[in-house]
Amino acid sequence: MAIVIIADDLSGAAELAGIAHSHGLSAEVQREFTAATDALVIAVDTDTRLLAPEVAAKRVAEVTRAVVASRPAWIFKKTDSVLRGHPAAEIAAILSVTGFSRAVLAPANPSRGRTIVGGVYSIGGVPLDLTAFANDPEFPRCTALVDELLGDAPAVAVPDVADLAAVQRLAGQLDEQTLPAGAADYFTALLDDRCAPLAAVASAGVYKLQPPVLLVCGSRHSWPRREAACRAVGIPAITIHDSHRTAKQKRDVRAAAIGIGEPTPLGTNSASLLLWLARITPVCMEQLSVRTILVEGGATAAALVEQLHWKRFRVAATAPAGVGVLKPEAPSK
Repeated sequence: MAIVIIADDLSGAAELAGIAHSHGLSAEVQREFTAATDALVIAVDTDTRLLAPEVAAKRVAEVTRAVVASRPAWIFKKTDSVLRGHPAAEIAAILSVTGFSRAVLAPANPSRGRTIVGGVYSIGGVPLDLTAFANDPEFPRCTALVDELLGDAPAVAVPDVADLAAVQRLAGQLDEQTLPAGAADYFTALLDDRCAPLAAVASAGVYKLQPPVLLVCGSRHSWPRREAACRAVGIPAITIHDSHRTAKQKRDVRAAAIGIGEPTPLGTNSASLLLWLARITPVCMEQLSVRTILVEGGATAAALVEQLHWKRFRVAATAPAGVGVLKPEAPSK
C-alpha cells in the first residue's frame, strides 16, 4: 500500500516526492494515476491549478476515486504554500470521495520563513500581501488573512504555525478521520512521525548534474536574470526566436539555457508562449544531446512534459533545493 500525494501541479508533486526519497522511500511522480508500481510513495499531478474551481474539483474527485480503490496507506493533499489555485474546492472534493470528516490544512513552511500567526500569513515577518506574491500573474495575494485566501471551507481547519515544533505537533495529533493537507513542512513532519527515515542516501552530498544540461525558463520576469547569469559564465542563452539557429551551432556545449525572451509577433499571451517554448525545447534537447533538464516554473514543466508525452517519473535523487530529480519512464503516446 503506497502513500499517495494529490498535488495540483507538477512542481508540488516533484517536491514532495523528493522529500519522500530523502526519507529512504522509493517515490514516483505520475500525471495519470496508476497503482501499478512498486514505489512506496506516489505523487499525482492533477494539473488543476489554473482550471476553473468546479472543473478542478471534478478532476480531483475522479483521481481520488481511483486512489481510494487502490487502498492507499494514507493520502496527503499537497497545496500551494500561499494557497494559490483552488485548495478549498479540491479538498472538498477529496473529503466527499474519501468520507473524511474534515481536513487539517497547514500551508505554512516555517523552514522557509513562511508562517501563520493569528490567522495572518507572513513571509520573513512580512504580511503576504506586501510581498512579491501580491503581483502574482494568476493568483495575486491581495490579503494576508488566511480565511480570505482560502474562502468558504467549513470542514477545513487552518491552525497557526509559527515554527517547526508547531508542525510536528500537528503531525502527531492527526486522527484517522482527518485528511492532512498543506505544504512541504507538514508532509515532512508526517513522514518523520509515521515513517522513520530508512536511509540518508538521497540527502547525502550534493547532486551532480549530468551534462549537457539545459535550463528551460518560461518566466518572462525571471529570464533577464537567468540570461545575464548564463552569459556571464559563457553559457549560451537561447530565446525561442533563435533557438533553431543557435542550437545547431552549439552541439558541443555542456550547458545552455532557453527562454521566451522579449514579446514578439508570436503574441504576449502567456499560455501561447509557453506552448511555443515547449515545442521548441525538444529540438534543442536533440541538437545538444541533453542529459539533464532544469525547468523553472510548474506551468513550464507541465507544458514541456505534455509535449514530450511523459506520464510517469521515478525519483532518482533529491536536488539541493529539496525537489525530486525525476527520471522519465518510456514515453506513453
